[in-house]
Amino acid sequence: MNTRILINFSTTALIQIGAICLFCTSNASRVTASAELPGTGRDKGKTVVYRDTWGVPHIYAPTTEEGLFAMGWAQAEDRPEELLKNMLRGMGELASVEGPTALDNDKIALMWDLYKGSKALADRVTREVRVHVQAFVRGINSYYENHPRDIPSWWTGRRVDEFMVMAYSRLFLQSYSFDQGLRDLQRGGIDPGIQPVSRGSNQFVIAPNRTALAAPILLGDMHLPYDGPFRFWELRIHAGGLHGSGFTLPGIPYIGIGHNGYVAWAMTTGGPDAADVYELRLDKDGPNPDRYLYDGQWKKLRRREYVVNIKGIGKKLIRFYDSHYGPLAGLRNRKGYAIRSSYADAVDVLAPLYEFNLAKSYKDLDKGLALQQLFPHNFMAADNSGNIYYQRTGRVPKRPDGYDWSKPVDGSTSRTEWLGIHPTSDLLQATNPSQGYMQNCNVPPDAMMENSPFVLRRTRPYIFADASQQSFWGYGTRDGWTNSRGARVVELLSADSQITVQKVIDTANDIRPFGARDFVEALLAAHDVFGTPHLTNPDYVQGIQELRAWNFELSAISTAALKYSFWRRQLIVDIGGEHMKNLSRRIELPHEETRQVKTSISLNRNEQVQLIESFKKGMAKMRLKYGTLDRTYGDVFRVGRGESSWPCDGGMSESLGLTTVRSVQYGPEHPDLTCWARAGQTSTTIAVLTMPIQSWSCVPMGQSDRPNSPHFCDQAEKLFSRRQMKRTWWTPGELVEHIESRELIVVH
Repeated sequence: MNTRILINFSTTALIQIGAICLFCTSNASRVTASAELPGTGRDKGKTVVYRDTWGVPHIYAPTTEEGLFAMGWAQAEDRPEELLKNMLRGMGELASVEGPTALDNDKIALMWDLYKGSKALADRVTREVRVHVQAFVRGINSYYENHPRDIPSWWTGRRVDEFMVMAYSRLFLQSYSFDQGLRDLQRGGIDPGIQPVSRGSNQFVIAPNRTALAAPILLGDMHLPYDGPFRFWELRIHAGGLHGSGFTLPGIPYIGIGHNGYVAWAMTTGGPDAADVYELRLDKDGPNPDRYLYDGQWKKLRRREYVVNIKGIGKKLIRFYDSHYGPLAGLRNRKGYAIRSSYADAVDVLAPLYEFNLAKSYKDLDKGLALQQLFPHNFMAADNSGNIYYQRTGRVPKRPDGYDWSKPVDGSTSRTEWLGIHPTSDLLQATNPSQGYMQNCNVPPDAMMENSPFVLRRTRPYIFADASQQSFWGYGTRDGWTNSRGARVVELLSADSQITVQKVIDTANDIRPFGARDFVEALLAAHDVFGTPHLTNPDYVQGIQELRAWNFELSAISTAALKYSFWRRQLIVDIGGEHMKNLSRRIELPHEETRQVKTSISLNRNEQVQLIESFKKGMAKMRLKYGTLDRTYGDVFRVGRGESSWPCDGGMSESLGLTTVRSVQYGPEHPDLTCWARAGQTSTTIAVLTMPIQSWSCVPMGQSDRPNSPHFCDQAEKLFSRRQMKRTWWTPGELVEHIESRELIVVH
């Protein structure tokens, strides 16, 4: 072990417009198993986009630039409106289309001047990356030129440029650091007027000696909203030296998470602290400060103003004041609060992805991380030489000792200035740990595996974790806890030394809340002692009987799972959030479970009676709402798009004890009393590091945003609702039997 704390197209057409010659095969000419392999024969040396039977594009091109051109084209084809919205997001103009709900996004983009800054600092971008971005942008614009009906009215007359792509890339890849500063403000009692974004993910990697295929297996599973700026887009690409399969976002080139022919990688949120807040003494009170005190001298604040057009409201002036630390994000009592982010001038944000996409070993991935352009996060990888690797990465400032960096610090003195940036060799990382696996489902490093080598006291707290990463159970801000997803994954991985692909799929889609068995056992124990008075209540009795036979899974076909959810919701109503935390700590104990400490559950009489009373109330509410106790979990909890939905399993609510490894957050109740999935698993991908690499994937909806497309929500129906995954068919030999359409793009 080495550890360092260290379209199917209905007609055939030939279209010649500008620089593009586009040829689309009809369904009658679909490629068959006996036909030429993709990228060979008539298509050799040409740029072709083949779409498989799930609508996923497979791009074959002779050069990387032509491949990225086709990638821009295919993104616009699948997400014609959302891609352009993402450009507005990076520019801080989304409110002009989406109204006041988009103001937080625009404030962040303008606060950090992402678009103008990307223009001003463009010479810092790696040359190859800039060439690739320009090719990608040409592909986007060519698509819209050839398909003007796909251009929204609010975009007419504009063209995408490379700086829009850079700005949006920075917004996505660096906003975690910006949110760290907002949370520091909140901990200091200052309302920034901008709500930090909630993010989550799962990842794990298994060494060859613990897999049935004797090859590493890696899972990446981002948890984000199903609509908005973070909705991933899937692709395969073989273009010059660029080969891979995975996910990115509309408006961003390269593969963000996935694999190439040698390595696979994944990311989850939660990492070291990369932002701080400085409290400044202002020269005057009021909404327009002009200077602040620093080492006994007054320093000038720079004022920036933007006129934002808000749909439904009109124009609004937004003003920012910049100190040498960064922009002021709060004002109170002649004091200003400036957020300092280590990413403020980091514009080469796509360079690490470029390195990842071309990597041939985990060490090449490390080179990409060493550029220190990506947001603070957990980075996990494997290569087909058998290595597994982890780094808790980020652009981490060196801070002077003696200050609480989780809250605003004194900005009137140079004594609190940063002392540089930690090299990646200072960060927490591990290669081939003896445990044979690693997981990080948004947990601190010491909860990643049994007997984790990472211990808080061996490193600086701000390298170990940022202060905002704390658990529902309240066990400190930086160590000594885990969450239910992490605890469950450790439980599953540590118990198996012959892990198959199917077991990995099952783990990624596991629907057993970690503490469900313990809570049900506590209820049944209380019932055995105090439940006699309720035996005349048929709904109570039915509920108890079903929970007694339950397999503790939030399964779509389970009536007991729905009853369990009603009970847990009623408990928190009856006893309150703080009491529920205490009860959860004592019953579920996931933080101790990962450390193999068994603690007996001891509840007093009042607590046991409360469990029973809340269960009785929960069953009464269920009867009142549905008129029956026979509804299943999937009758209520659904996944869908447009007018169609299907039963869904799993959940995501830590406070209610309904969080599962398969993370799904449900939206508000519909008139038909159903709740539809709106966030959670967005881009699940599994890679087996054999030669060639084998991979599987799934998204919660479908590849296309077009309601008339067969791929609008086909994966929701055929995969996601069934907890299944599809083969990626990423090599030509795998793809040849599964081609639905072909687009030939000649780039001049």
